[in-house]
Amino acid sequence: MAAKKTTSSTHANGHIHHSIYITLKDKSAAAVAKQLELGRKYLTNHPGELSFFATVLAHSLTRHKQVAYLHNEDNFDVAFHMVWADRQAHDEYQMSDAHVNYFIPQSNPNWVKIRVFDSVEV
Repeated sequence: MAAKKTTSSTHANGHIHHSIYITLKDKSAAAVAKQLELGRKYLTNHPGELSFFATVLAHSLTRHKQVAYLHNEDNFDVAFHMVWADRQAHDEYQMSDAHVNYFIPQSNPNWVKIRVFDSVEV
């Protein structure tokens, strides 16, 4: 079976997956809980947001010996995962008051590193 040819226009209307991985300066349970609370407070209930998950690194997960060659990233403490209905909803969230003026200023003093991964359903 031939692979489906995709173009940028094919992706234009797909759901946008927005994942944020944050490495914290203060890794205490209280600091992690604060980051999760800030995410739940300011990164949820935006128009066009289909789902939201606040997560922490799964320290206890290890790879089975048959797939030990795979590398699990472990250089983060908390992560937020959101799915947006479309590009417009994602872009509006990016510029929202809750995101720009509340989440980032209250959250980033404890950041060492932040990585953001955006992808689109095909």
